[in-house]
Amino acid sequence: MSQDISEIENHLSSKNKRVRLKALKLLLRHPDASPILLARGLCSDDNQNFEFLQVFELDSAMRSGWDRLRGVMEEEVYNYLSDLYAADPERNADRVVNVLRLLSTSKALQMLEKIRASAPLASQKWVKIVIEEVSIRLERGAK
Repeated sequence: MSQDISEIENHLSSKNKRVRLKALKLLLRHPDASPILLARGLCSDDNQNFEFLQVFELDSAMRSGWDRLRGVMEEEVYNYLSDLYAADPERNADRVVNVLRLLSTSKALQMLEKIRASAPLASQKWVKIVIEEVSIRLERGAK
């Protein structure tokens, strides 16, 4: 598989899960991956099956993308996360909250507050924890 970002994006829509997972790993590590591509990769359905994290070394690839999302304010990322959450809160709440946690911006905190009001019961505790964590990060950054 080539390292060209557009080819990697094409492989993400493959019918072959192995190809998609390899592409996801490359995407999360690719220096030209935009914040929206990183957010989509971290929220992808293929990334939710933890048995593949070790097999395809996605865990280390995910960590390489995490720092690159911290502080991102691109509207496209927040719109994507908002749409993903609205599409199916039961299924997507934790994914969206995890990425908002990585972003750790005032905009992410505002979104977390909105999500708190409608979060599925199973996600409410996690949303509260992340709101507290992001609030602390923002307070420390302001000093």
